[in-house]
Amino acid sequence: MRLVSKNAASARRIDAAAKSRREQLLDQAARELNSKGISMTSLTDVADKLGFSRASLYYYVEDREDLMFQVYLRSSEIMARQLGEAAQSGRGALQVVGRFISNTLDPAEAVVARLASLLEAGAKAGDIRFCDFPIVARTIISIIHSIPLNSPLAVALHVSRLEIIAAAKDVLANGWAADRSRQVNPSPIDFSPLLAQPGGLFDRGAQFEAKREKILAAASQLFNRRGVDTTSLDDIAAAVGATKRTLYHYVGDKPTILSACYARTDRIFSFIREQATAQGGSAADTLIAVLRANAISHQRDDIEPLRSSTGYDSLSAEEKVLATERGKVLVQAYRALCREAHNEHSMRDVNRDCLLLFMRGAGSWLAKGLVRGDDQRKAQIAAEIADLLRLGLSPL
Repeated sequence: MRLVSKNAASARRIDAAAKSRREQLLDQAARELNSKGISMTSLTDVADKLGFSRASLYYYVEDREDLMFQVYLRSSEIMARQLGEAAQSGRGALQVVGRFISNTLDPAEAVVARLASLLEAGAKAGDIRFCDFPIVARTIISIIHSIPLNSPLAVALHVSRLEIIAAAKDVLANGWAADRSRQVNPSPIDFSPLLAQPGGLFDRGAQFEAKREKILAAASQLFNRRGVDTTSLDDIAAAVGATKRTLYHYVGDKPTILSACYARTDRIFSFIREQATAQGGSAADTLIAVLRANAISHQRDDIEPLRSSTGYDSLSAEEKVLATERGKVLVQAYRALCREAHNEHSMRDVNRDCLLLFMRGAGSWLAKGLVRGDDQRKAQIAAEIADLLRLGLSPL
């Protein structure tokens, strides 16, 4: 009996040691992701920091994708615990949300439900404005989660982690609008010009472009849902009811498809910005129209662009440079729009560079296809996301 007890104790020590090493691995991976982003983090980076051999990593994870998934699960567990601790602080709902933002930097459903419940209770208590609580909960968590993933942009914008945390608390409490009572309802963007039409029976060029667009839309959606590494040409072909040979004919191999998806995404966001500007409203109206249209685009199967940085590490060196330059142009355009809104006194004094980070992350959860609906519901979701940044959570 004593021998059994010793063996059991020894087994427990081994299990505890293995668990400790696994947690060290996941924590180090999370630190690498926070500092470099997903696209720049490799198994070798994590192994080197821990003094592991690359081969020994495979005792704990199957591959890089499995490592990312396990980090996600651990992050969700930690976020759930931190939200519980924040909720037990005995403070008002708005202060609890602020504490949650301070203590956390992929929205697990349990965390979304708990945060949505907290927001609803806060609204009933008069601490928070009434809104679509589940959508707002997802958006808050998406903003928080996107901050470490967008660390290269934060570096380029010269904003520190402390500045980001302070700005997140400020914007999510009070919004960026100078006049929160002003009603805003910009005209919806018409996406039909982005959709290649098959044309007539003898219009081979139009037919080619329509089929190519269908392939790129399906590929973008799969890359957003599964990641580039775990999406095969067979997956893309099955999604459009075609063969791999068809993909090669209309686009090319997987790297070529990914590159084309990046170019397509830039075309979509440029179109949205141009159409919103053409409406002739104030800078604030244009900004809201852009944010809403961006959110709607991620909900449409026939339009869905790539999520920010998806598959960046799979691009060639030349394509990475091109993608970075396109991203800079987009950021500068949004930066100019925010500056113009501030100059016309429709945007209050907020950290506008941090606001750009939040705009980028607010709707990124939509690319996972977690919530779907008809056109009216899509518009409602888009408005909630844009209004969280415009109005914040404080009562109106």
